[in-house]
Amino acid sequence: MITCLKCGAQNRREAKFCTSCGANLSPLVATPSARQDKATGTPKQPAATRRLPPEPPLAPTIDRLPPLQRGSILSHPQDQRQRYSIVAARELARSTYYDALDLTCPTCGTPQPEVPADGLCRQCQTALQPVLIHERRARPNRHLFADDIAQLIRLSRDHPNILAHRAIVQYQESIYTVVEHPRHWGALARGRQQRSPDEALAGAAQVGQALTYLHSHNFAHFEVGGVSLESLIITGGARNLKLADLSACARLQPDGGETLRAQINSDVAFLAALLFYLATGKELERTSIELVPPPLRVFVERAMQGQYASVQDMLTDFALMPSAPPSARPLKPSHGQATHPGQKHPRNEDAVVTFTFDKEQDGRAVPIGFYLVADGMGGHDAGDVASRTVNKIVTNWIIKTKVLPDLQKTTRKLTTENVPGEMLAQSIEQANDALLRRAQTTGSDLGSTVTSALIIGDVATIASVGDSRTYLLRDGRLEQITQDHSLVARLVDAGVIGPEDVRSHPQRNQIYRCLGHKADTEVDTFTRQLREGDVLLLCSDGLWEMVLDDEIQRIVESARSPQKACDALIEAANRAGGEDNIGVIVVEME
Repeated sequence: MITCLKCGAQNRREAKFCTSCGANLSPLVATPSARQDKATGTPKQPAATRRLPPEPPLAPTIDRLPPLQRGSILSHPQDQRQRYSIVAARELARSTYYDALDLTCPTCGTPQPEVPADGLCRQCQTALQPVLIHERRARPNRHLFADDIAQLIRLSRDHPNILAHRAIVQYQESIYTVVEHPRHWGALARGRQQRSPDEALAGAAQVGQALTYLHSHNFAHFEVGGVSLESLIITGGARNLKLADLSACARLQPDGGETLRAQINSDVAFLAALLFYLATGKELERTSIELVPPPLRVFVERAMQGQYASVQDMLTDFALMPSAPPSARPLKPSHGQATHPGQKHPRNEDAVVTFTFDKEQDGRAVPIGFYLVADGMGGHDAGDVASRTVNKIVTNWIIKTKVLPDLQKTTRKLTTENVPGEMLAQSIEQANDALLRRAQTTGSDLGSTVTSALIIGDVATIASVGDSRTYLLRDGRLEQITQDHSLVARLVDAGVIGPEDVRSHPQRNQIYRCLGHKADTEVDTFTRQLREGDVLLLCSDGLWEMVLDDEIQRIVESARSPQKACDALIEAANRAGGEDNIGVIVVEME
């Protein structure tokens, strides 16, 4: 049997068109590779993997309505308290994403008639919250009931690979899914970036885990093809895939018959189409299955032939593919570190820690490096105590746990199971609990931000809470990996204020997430595959608020060593005013 990529229906193997929706099934038939045309002299396509243009022109389509304009207000037809102001539109071939601002104050609940110039609630001066909205065409005879919407919203908040939903607004022509803003993000269908087989499997596995989670709660994603790819966004660089729109979901049919089988097959086909797209940058329904790299082709073929009984079966098959062999010479991190109280504070409440060691695995020494910057808060000695507490607990947890993956599976483990990410998150959660207990015992208002990196071989796992940052400098480009958990950062992401307004905004020092202020603090984790010459930079806000990113990059690139880079960065921050304590670590991969 062959699964239709458009509707998910099962068809006979020899069928050329879907018996349910009429879609052409011929893309599943192998087609000759591009060769030189003797008549026209068209050059043969190069066989080597290549990166397609990052911003391809949008394909003409009749499925997408004209986008809403900046300043437009989207209102929920049944609840006028749910109102969102459109800030910017990002058009895709079949749908549109909007950066928007929730016009209801998250603190006092006061509705705002329009977006205030400073982005603050007129009643209590709390920053309004940015949201992300995905608009798509409503499908005939597919309407979600209110109870289903409420359950999908609840489910979205409990899985790391689904963006937390706030609302699904259904109109006659369009459906708008409102989710919490992910800060730095991109639409998967926008970039068309070809990934390695391991990276493609890792991304597909993330989405597959979300689909399995939905199945366990009696929902299917139930959509295949290009529009389903547009429901996926990328966060954390190009590593993390998340479902941003559950409006296509439908309840699994309990009868266990053909309808249920079609729903499961549809989600398996969706995962196969995603794997193909990640590996080739092309949509499977528009091209040949021959384009997918041979190690992955078997998964796509089995999925389209209905050989997987469930999405979980397909994920199990993923795990059986051997990882790429490790490089002959492992990368080795070299680091420098520095901290300084700055020009305005006698006490230094920043803490930095670094340690490296080698772990013997399979007769090879694998370099391991751990790096952390913590910025304490609370006044008197509370901030100093907070940062040192975070330093001690997180470091001791990492040393004690030693849950390091087998060298042969390092890349796969880090990108799909995220064991080091879980380990870092648990250690930071332990530090948060310790700060809460100390605050209750002493009555002090202490807290801390933290950013940390665990490097195992050529894979870095980063964890952060607050506005201390980790950057990656690669090939002349400085990328901020972590996300600032501050009110002004949210306003910048939503387009309410510009980056140049951050330093003068009245709430520039307010962060909405840190350690020591509430239980169950969420820890952000990110993963990066490192290359020779890459540089990681960890720092507190005492550096990046004083020194612009361009100047940070110039200093690091011109320094003769990581330690000299740290010393020069401290000097630059103090020369710019040194308004706060400064902590910095620079790690170079050799």
